[in-house]
Amino acid sequence: MKVTVKHLTALAFVTVAGPSLAQPSFDQFAARMMEADANGDNHISRAEMAAWRKSQWAKMDRNRDGYFSRQDLPRFVQSKWENGRPAELRRIYDVDHDGRISRSEFLNSPMVLFDRADSNSDNLVSRAEIEVAAATVKSLRQGK
Repeated sequence: MKVTVKHLTALAFVTVAGPSLAQPSFDQFAARMMEADANGDNHISRAEMAAWRKSQWAKMDRNRDGYFSRQDLPRFVQSKWENGRPAELRRIYDVDHDGRISRSEFLNSPMVLFDRADSNSDNLVSRAEIEVAAATVKSLRQGK
């Protein structure tokens, strides 16, 4: 799959806010991503990111049916399912194209943001690398 600016932005926001439709700042994105640093060494390993992603699933699957679907969104934003950020998330994560994201699809998808942020390919992402990645996504989003 070709990774576009839209994909990176959607992935950044799902990393920060799960299915929330609030637009977090890129500073919040960097801080939230650092939550994955389980051992407090100011670096996120691939294993830490996978574990953190797993912990985020419960926030997405609010009705606990094993899928992120329209029913998991608050009623007042369910209309965004077809054209908003949830639609973009489905395009990224819904591998079997059934209109919802399964736990397996979410947990086993490529770690695109992690890989993009890992500028030296050491399978560790530092706070500095996250801040550079956040700034890159921000500038791409602003068309710079």
